[in-house]
Amino acid sequence: MPTTTRILAAFGAVAALVLTSCASDDPDPSTSNQAESAPDGLETFYEQTIAWDTCEDNDEFECGTVEVPMDYENPDDETIDIHLTRNAKTADEQPMLVNPGGPGSSGIAFVQDSLSFVFSDNLLENTSPIGFDPRGVGASEPVQCETAEEFDASREIVHDPSTQEGWDATVEDNEAYAQQCLERSGDIVGFVDTASAAKDMDVIRAALDAPQLDYFGISYGTKLGATYAELFPEQVGKFVLDSVLSPSAETFEVSKAQSAGFEQSLHAWAQWCADSSECNVGQNGDAESVMTTVKDFIAQVEEEPLTYPGGRSQPVSDLFFGIVTPLYSQDSWEVLALAFEQALADDYANSEYRPLFLYFADTYHGRDDSGHYSNDTAAFNAINCLDYTGEDKTFEQAEQEADELAEGSPIFGKYLSYSAGCNGWPVDPVDPIEETDAEGSETIVVTGLTSDPATPIHFSHELADELDNSVHITVEGEGHGAYSKENECIVEAIDSYILDDELPEDEMVCN
Repeated sequence: MPTTTRILAAFGAVAALVLTSCASDDPDPSTSNQAESAPDGLETFYEQTIAWDTCEDNDEFECGTVEVPMDYENPDDETIDIHLTRNAKTADEQPMLVNPGGPGSSGIAFVQDSLSFVFSDNLLENTSPIGFDPRGVGASEPVQCETAEEFDASREIVHDPSTQEGWDATVEDNEAYAQQCLERSGDIVGFVDTASAAKDMDVIRAALDAPQLDYFGISYGTKLGATYAELFPEQVGKFVLDSVLSPSAETFEVSKAQSAGFEQSLHAWAQWCADSSECNVGQNGDAESVMTTVKDFIAQVEEEPLTYPGGRSQPVSDLFFGIVTPLYSQDSWEVLALAFEQALADDYANSEYRPLFLYFADTYHGRDDSGHYSNDTAAFNAINCLDYTGEDKTFEQAEQEADELAEGSPIFGKYLSYSAGCNGWPVDPVDPIEETDAEGSETIVVTGLTSDPATPIHFSHELADELDNSVHITVEGEGHGAYSKENECIVEAIDSYILDDELPEDEMVCN
């Protein structure tokens, strides 16, 4: 079950990321002078530059590729192309690589469709943000597992994995899914780990002919950025790691943190709902009544999945994503209220909105209105199953984890329990990066929100403490993604650091 977050960068509603394909008409880029800084055996890759050309589907942006080894241990074997994009208007400004998270989210879609909702105008106009699809994602040798029809069907499957029989069925489904990924994707499934993606970033840096890499990573993008900093500390330029996914955290630790974080955000939403004239769930002025209504509704869906006009249904395991997706941003709380009001009325045929909980879950999973899925979830699973170590989980271990999750998160804990994780995954995990202190790097700016449901702020403090050279900025508030163009304090701190080389004060706090 995917639980590590993707940035949802739209305000007032949740917007699905739409992948945009790119093309270049120039197959023979000139070479740069970066070969002498290349790791042994990679000189040819470090000599290339990027042949930028107008994107096929978006003439405001330029697209290009860099060639990288599929397997860095054997760079003379098969190669793959990493796809990138940048705004044509700011192409001559200082390049800054951007990753929106996931793992599995498209950096191309983020830069083309969503970055203007996040970055300040000053930052957009005076840098050249470059989005890239990491290996296995989007346009860059994408991992493929299920067809759209198979994914739709899998979301409607109901098992009770808290029983031995249900657990066995869950593991069996997991193993079948893993085999599909291998059969439909080929060798790339074994080479989409975060460390390999970080090495791709250094090839991109060289192709840009930049002595150091400027980088802005959000959510999983912080893990990718911290991994890069550990592998290439001397190449670290202006680095911002926003809403940290701890590189050293194992899967269960992340699940515990996220289930508690989403539950805290749900209670905060309930208080807002009770105090708001825009919310008609429960009794006015009574947050406990709001929560009771929500819990009763969830219990009802546990007994009988939601059904929608058109034939689709939504069991409680999928409803979970419908509820938590709008919790990523406080700007979406009003829409979450509408979703509960609509579902409680149970009259979708006469509603003025599409089924909102289904829409939110579709958005999370990368399903568009035509029924087509991005490969976000496939890439998420493939990347995590290479990054995270550990043997196949037993039913007894799953029971113990479920007890811990339920204790810390009585509402959401059960829906993150009994995950078969990477049981049956056909490729062994890679050797982990043991630490991320990035000794000798330039100062890295780490920031997080005090009430982030997806990447709790203790992860950002832990990474800032682990890094050899860092400063930490705390932003007080709800949501996912500390940097927001609406917050003058964090914008001034980050923009001044990136554009004017003014380092923020360590442990500063923005309201």
